[in-house]
Amino acid sequence: MSGNGMGSKQWQRTGAVVLGGDFHGLGIIRSLGRRGIPVCVIDDRHSIAKFSRYATLSLNAPNIRKERETVDFLREIAERYNLKGWVLFPTRDEHVAAVSRWREELAQWYRVPTPGWDCIKWAWNKRNTYKLAERLGIPTPRTWCPRNQEELDAIAADFPLAVKPAVKEDFFMRPRRKPGGPTVGRSYKRSFARRRNMWPAMKF
Repeated sequence: MSGNGMGSKQWQRTGAVVLGGDFHGLGIIRSLGRRGIPVCVIDDRHSIAKFSRYATLSLNAPNIRKERETVDFLREIAERYNLKGWVLFPTRDEHVAAVSRWREELAQWYRVPTPGWDCIKWAWNKRNTYKLAERLGIPTPRTWCPRNQEELDAIAADFPLAVKPAVKEDFFMRPRRKPGGPTVGRSYKRSFARRRNMWPAMKF
């Protein structure tokens, strides 16, 4: 673990822990920092938010893409830097999932506004989102969830179509670009096959 060397400082007021230092995290840090709220930003990458004037404490985590490692790190820094009672803000989908699934454990150290997994699961996986919308009578775009090439071939649809992941986490991390976008004609089959080859274990 590395940080800015503030150790177990006695804070004058309750602060916030922002998990993830991209532009989402930067927005939270600026909003809170301008109001005099101390903010700790955590990331495992060279992110922009760590350099904000409002980042009171910046910490480099070994890995915040795996849930258990993320939770263990959050517990460790809460004790080491005296962050008990601070508000926890996850900024990326994988962080939201980790905080939601381990909410009860993290709540022993932090204030956790993120709902539990029984709530988050409906937004985390688009399959769940569309199923819930259908059950509630909420209109959604026509959607198919083919599991193989045969189910893909059986789709009768008008174009253009978009190939989207059901869970986007690994899709963003691996290719370093968003893998969606409309596809025209039969090219959506090539798009589907290409993504299947890149992420065989993931769901569409």
